[in-house]
Amino acid sequence: MADLFNKNAREAVEAMVQKPEFSKEALGEEYRKLEAEGFPDGDRIRFISALGNSGEIAYHYQLICKDWEEETQLFLENSFDCHGEEGLKFLWEKLRKMEEQEKRKRAFTAYLMAVCLSKLKHRTFYTSYCDCLAVFLTELLEKEGEAFLRSKLIIALGWVGSSKEIEVLIKQMHSDEDALCRAWSATSLMQMSFHRVNKAVLQEKIRAEFARAILEEKDAYACGLILESAQTIFGKKWITSSAIENIELEKIEKAKKSALRFLYTK
Repeated sequence: MADLFNKNAREAVEAMVQKPEFSKEALGEEYRKLEAEGFPDGDRIRFISALGNSGEIAYHYQLICKDWEEETQLFLENSFDCHGEEGLKFLWEKLRKMEEQEKRKRAFTAYLMAVCLSKLKHRTFYTSYCDCLAVFLTELLEKEGEAFLRSKLIIALGWVGSSKEIEVLIKQMHSDEDALCRAWSATSLMQMSFHRVNKAVLQEKIRAEFARAILEEKDAYACGLILESAQTIFGKKWITSSAIENIELEKIEKAKKSALRFLYTK
């Protein structure tokens, strides 16, 4: 109880600390200056920090959306977690109001919210927001037809999902029509062990499922990625990242045999 009190007290103090004053007008002026200069790295990084330390959550999100639309890869979202719970509330309200024609923006926003939550694991509001987002992501996954957007949702689910979502990712690992999405599903199952799911519980639930996925996967690169996730979950070393990236078929096949031997033997 004392630990909980101290944790809540710390969060209250954090919330009371005033952030530096960065007005929307000042941020807008700085953004236009950076745009004219081609967004030099040092100034861009400082600007990203200023966005996160401002109270201009809506404007920060507006610039992030502009970056997504123009594919300029400025990574303005890297400081959005600094907005804390207010930022999560903002993103959640945006997600709830988005229409089907905004599905790209919706997937990117859900992914951003998951990224923020992965950085806010120590906060008391973490679990409730993760639970809400996990349900939302699961619903989107069921109807998303574009592989790239589906991969964003799958990755996000690995960061915020609980044991309830293990079966969702197992299904995607086995039945997704896109090879990379099947591989990302395995990676997301691995990510669960670093976030909200006890590793022992995960190992018990996915052992046979990983064996089946490794045995049935026809795409060599995807199979390599699934092997890499499995070896991380079970603390083994069957294959190197370079062998996967270079699609070294002989090494992938050797790792596959070793993994199946282990996974089928309890």
